[in-house]
Amino acid sequence: MKIKLFPKNEQELSKLFVLIFPLTLLLSLTISFLKNAYFTFANLLPNNSVFNYGFLDRLDTQAALGLVFGASLCLSFSYLFSKSLGRSMVLFPIVFLTLLGVVGTEFLDILVNFFFQNSAYDLGNSSLLILLKILVVFGLFGLATLNLLAKKEASIFASAQFIYGAVVFYLISLFIVRAELNVFSDIFLVNSLYTGTHIYVGVAFIYMAIVHFLMTRPLQAVLFNKTLSSITFWGFLFLLPWTNFKYYYGSVLPNWIENISIYLSMSLVVPLLAFLVNYIKTIQSKEVDGVGSLNLLNFSVILFSITTIFHMISSFENLLPILGITNFVNVITYGLIGSLVLATISLSYYLIPKLYGREVNYSRLEDITFFGFKISYLLLLINNTVLGVNSGYSWNAGANAGSPTIYGEGYGIVWSLISFNFSVNTFISLLLLGSGFLYLISVLRAISSGSITTVEEMVYSND
Repeated sequence: MKIKLFPKNEQELSKLFVLIFPLTLLLSLTISFLKNAYFTFANLLPNNSVFNYGFLDRLDTQAALGLVFGASLCLSFSYLFSKSLGRSMVLFPIVFLTLLGVVGTEFLDILVNFFFQNSAYDLGNSSLLILLKILVVFGLFGLATLNLLAKKEASIFASAQFIYGAVVFYLISLFIVRAELNVFSDIFLVNSLYTGTHIYVGVAFIYMAIVHFLMTRPLQAVLFNKTLSSITFWGFLFLLPWTNFKYYYGSVLPNWIENISIYLSMSLVVPLLAFLVNYIKTIQSKEVDGVGSLNLLNFSVILFSITTIFHMISSFENLLPILGITNFVNVITYGLIGSLVLATISLSYYLIPKLYGREVNYSRLEDITFFGFKISYLLLLINNTVLGVNSGYSWNAGANAGSPTIYGEGYGIVWSLISFNFSVNTFISLLLLGSGFLYLISVLRAISSGSITTVEEMVYSND
């Protein structure tokens, strides 16, 4: 196993991120488990300024939506972008430093908040680090644009299109974070725009880039319809950024913003159907069978579809007042992140023989790992959906009856309904942590002791 400190091409850089991704994922899952454990067993575990639910919740958000997102973006960019353009990257040394900067600044964000939590607002997302992130991501945007202009092919493959879109919206989300909050409604506006650009579009587009590659090249399949791919891209691009406003239904936001968000959420059925038809038809044309991680990719598509359907269903008039500002909002985030994680894991297993020249011998270890991830993310969606419905219905019922549920007897009744779901979240996060650890072992075992095979030669083609 040879990894060069200063890679000379995209393949050597991709080898580095194949190793970085499982490490970042394991760190994120560890923080997530600690967060849930401190919520469920707060009276049993020692508490201090670091080990408490509030601080760990913030750290968990930064690890999942920052570090894991950044590692997946860098892996897909380093391997897929140049392949999709049909040429090697222009200014590759700068691309290498920029991609390291993306992961480095996200990791630095976690360190700053861990060691300087009392001054995190001054050092973290509000000033120095956010400016550094903007500088790095703007550099990545410039390099991506330059490589697009220097492409050899008349058209680009869908993966490069989605990656470029993810970089653009990642940059937009960083500018949104720096927005000044002058009035109370600004909090809802900024949160909704950040969620729509960074989580909904950014995560979904990286996921789409990986899926469009894995459903064609490894299976030797031909993309069924480029028009459907374009509908998927432009549909999600125009609709997703505005779909989070509806969850603040009845708040201080203007009614017209909430209504537009509802209508646009229902319109997600168009790009979703375009994606599913394209995926199913493309998979049916495959010429290679027995791809080990294909079932993981298929499940990620199911998970993504369920998440998008939940996102649309929540727009129904009778459901939205119950689901808004509850744990159901997290279901959409969990589903998108889970889909991205599963797709990136599938990509990493595909790349190990291509980059390291080592076969992945799919054994019981990989079967347990895949099953652990699939059942965990599915349970996470179901449990938090039930949690959101129960809590939202209880709060609305209490408000209509004139009995507040945020304190006293009303709070006790609500807590008796939802406490079990929070305990289940802790158990699910433990399953995910175990699966993440097995995934790291599986990757290291394959890289170090897998059967020797031919390393892929970098061939730039857009067929």
